[in-house]
Amino acid sequence: MVTIPWTRPVRVLAFGDSNTWGFVTDPATGNPSRLPDTERWPGILETALGRGAQVLVDAIPGRRTELDADTDMPIIAKVSTSALNGLKHAETAGLSQAPVDLVIVMLGTNDLAIMPARPLEAIALGCVRVAQALVRGATAFTPDRVPQVLLVCPPPLGGDSSVRPEMTAWPAIWQASRDLAPVLERVARTQGLHAFDGGSSTSVSGPDRVHLNADDHRRLGLALAERVRSVLSIP
Repeated sequence: MVTIPWTRPVRVLAFGDSNTWGFVTDPATGNPSRLPDTERWPGILETALGRGAQVLVDAIPGRRTELDADTDMPIIAKVSTSALNGLKHAETAGLSQAPVDLVIVMLGTNDLAIMPARPLEAIALGCVRVAQALVRGATAFTPDRVPQVLLVCPPPLGGDSSVRPEMTAWPAIWQASRDLAPVLERVARTQGLHAFDGGSSTSVSGPDRVHLNADDHRRLGLALAERVRSVLSIP
């Protein structure tokens, strides 16, 4: 592991979907809402790291690893199908946020909902390709500052596997969300990348069984702070 002399603030880029964006349901209205920056796991991570650390966020609800959105998704009436393709935007995100010392990719949940089901290894490899594109972008102007990569497996879907009326495939998706972590860790290891199982730090407690609530974000952010310190060899 390379030890970095920390004479500058740490810059971390968190690239993810709705559970990085901070999607929640407003308890007063039942409408979609967004947690404040300081309550999302990237904000918790930034505070926990201290030392002037900056955690930059590029997150979009519904984002997949490397596939366009389905044309029947409601949001596609307002945006292009490629808007939710993480790989198509990763290199630009790296360019935009450089220089970066670490890229964190937390994707996969939306890939699990694709039918027919994608193999878990394909999802893990999609996360790898997104990370590689982020690194390419981040090093284009600052080739002497190559970021480390941390692949985070999203915490598994909450509740139980009982069928949801609006999603008959829920039991299979629910189980796949529990099977993804060891696959992602194995693929990351073969690629020489770091991995972290988000489910080791928190469950998904949101009422829709898909999204983290504020307490979940806090637990995840604090656990990731310890992992980031280890990856970057910082106190």
